[in-house]
Amino acid sequence: MDLAWSIVLAFVTAYFVAAIFLFVCPLHENHSRKLKGNVRFGAHRGGAGERIENTMAAFDNAVEQGTTLLEIDVQETKDGVIVISHDNDMARVTGMKHPYKISDTLYQDLPDYNNVLPLDFMDARCNSCQEDLSFVKLEDLFVRHPDVIIHIDTKEGSPTLLQKVSDLIEKYDRYDNTVWGNMSEDANTKSYTLNNKVPMFMSIKKVALTYVTFYLGIIGFIPIKECMFDIPILRAFPEQRPGILTPSQSCLLTVVDFFMMNRLLFWHLKRRGIKVVVFVLNTKKGFERADYYNVDGIMTDYPSQLAEHYKGSETSETSQILQQ
Repeated sequence: MDLAWSIVLAFVTAYFVAAIFLFVCPLHENHSRKLKGNVRFGAHRGGAGERIENTMAAFDNAVEQGTTLLEIDVQETKDGVIVISHDNDMARVTGMKHPYKISDTLYQDLPDYNNVLPLDFMDARCNSCQEDLSFVKLEDLFVRHPDVIIHIDTKEGSPTLLQKVSDLIEKYDRYDNTVWGNMSEDANTKSYTLNNKVPMFMSIKKVALTYVTFYLGIIGFIPIKECMFDIPILRAFPEQRPGILTPSQSCLLTVVDFFMMNRLLFWHLKRRGIKVVVFVLNTKKGFERADYYNVDGIMTDYPSQLAEHYKGSETSETSQILQQ
């Protein structure tokens, strides 16, 4: 009996030592293609709070503010053109009646965006007087901003859409500054099978699995092929959209957020070469909270505000150094 307990104890000890070692010095480092540059400054849908989302005016404005990452979604038109749009149904962004889908419409027949659109992650609207409100081709964005990292959500994830996005990445040699993926693990599996040279962000299922393995203490044993870990800071949502949740819902959200925002997990992921990016933050308080967690990047609807935050942070850091 003593021998059996000794074997169990030795096994458990060896397991914990191995788990700690692999957490600190991961053998399963992410060896997939790395992104060139940093993802510190992300513009959600091109900065949907300052220009109409996903228009070229939005992308240009974000880049002028210093954006290093443009977050977009893509859809495929009836004639096979890959365009940038969060929704396949155009009712929300154009005012056209249901059903009016991009997938059922020729590119040349796509209407313009409305010049006033509500934000999803802020109790606010974007009112723009910009002239160009047309849908943007993914290829045109690649040509316009060749050096900016493009974060592509493949949305519908059809085989033809994935193939065409992959072909465009290949055509413009954007393997070092494009990351793609989908909320669906099935779609991500198809993307990886089609072209495993393109950096990928995690699906919802893979994000959940990452947390489970972390809290079980076995994350160091698990290989991870994705290079980006995108998560929301849940506590920011009721702050940005007051009244959207009941007190009990807000309390539950705070508890979940406590377990999600774990600096130790983020440290481990960085050790493996995986970027940690949070979304969608639109207030100074949100930006400061992200800084506290030492994430690699922030996505925002207001690139000018995030630019000001970073300038203020850099000025503060420089002052502290001079005072030492």
